[in-house]
Amino acid sequence: ASLPRYPEEYFNRKILVGKVLDFDFCNNEGFPIIGRLSEQGLEPLFSIDFPYYPDLIKEFYVHILATSKIDVTTKVKNTQIKFDVPTLATILGIPCEGPRGWNQRNWLENDNFDKVECVKLLFGENADFMQRMYTGNLSLHHRFLHRAVATHILPKAGGFDEVTHMEAYTMYHLITSKKINVPYLIINHMHAIHDRENARLAYSNTITKILLHFGIDLTGEIHHPLQNVDKLGKGTLGRMGFKK
Repeated sequence: ASLPRYPEEYFNRKILVGKVLDFDFCNNEGFPIIGRLSEQGLEPLFSIDFPYYPDLIKEFYVHILATSKIDVTTKVKNTQIKFDVPTLATILGIPCEGPRGWNQRNWLENDNFDKVECVKLLFGENADFMQRMYTGNLSLHHRFLHRAVATHILPKAGGFDEVTHMEAYTMYHLITSKKINVPYLIINHMHAIHDRENARLAYSNTITKILLHFGIDLTGEIHHPLQNVDKLGKGTLGRMGFKK
C-alpha cells in the first residue's frame, strides 16, 4: 500500500473554500470596493475562479517548513514548492509594493500607519481604539470591504462580526489607497494557519493557482468547482442582513 499523503490528524482538517468577487454585481451597484481593489492592482486575486483540490491543499499545509515568514517552502506530490513575496506576487498577478507589516496580537507599529486614524476612519470620530471592533458598527461599504478582506486576503472561517487588528490595518490601506503588500500578508497568514492546530485550511482556489505555476499534475485528483454560494455579492449582502 502506498503511504498516506498526510498524517492522520490532517484527515479531518476542514478546507475553507475560497470566494470569487462578483464584479458585475458590485459594478452595477456602484460599490466603491471595485475602485479600491483596482487602485491596488488586486483584481486578479479576487477573480481566481479555480476548483480546489482538498488532498493537495492538505499536503501543501502539512509540509510547510517553519522557516522565515518571508517565504513558503513546502512540497506537494513530491515536488518542492518554494515562493517568496515577489514570486507569489508574480503567480497571482498582483503587486508587492508597500511596507511589510504583520502582528496578530496587537496593533502594528510602523511609520506609515496610525492606529487612531485607522479606527476613526472605519468607525467614526468618536471611536476608541482600545475597544474591540465590531462589523455592526461599520457602514455598509466598509462591512462589505471587511468581508472581502476576511475571505480573500486574510481568510477566516467565521467570526465575521469582529474586526481584527490586521483586518482593520488592511482595510485602512485599501480605503486610503496607501500601498499594502498583500503577498506578504498571505505568506504570513499561511504560516499562521500551519502553526495553529485545527485552523481551517484557507486559500483553496489560490493554492490551485500556485500548484499550476509549479507544474503539479492535477489529473485524476478529487476537486470541487466553486459554487454560486462562493460568490461575494448579492447573496453576501443578504447573509449580512442587508436587503436589496
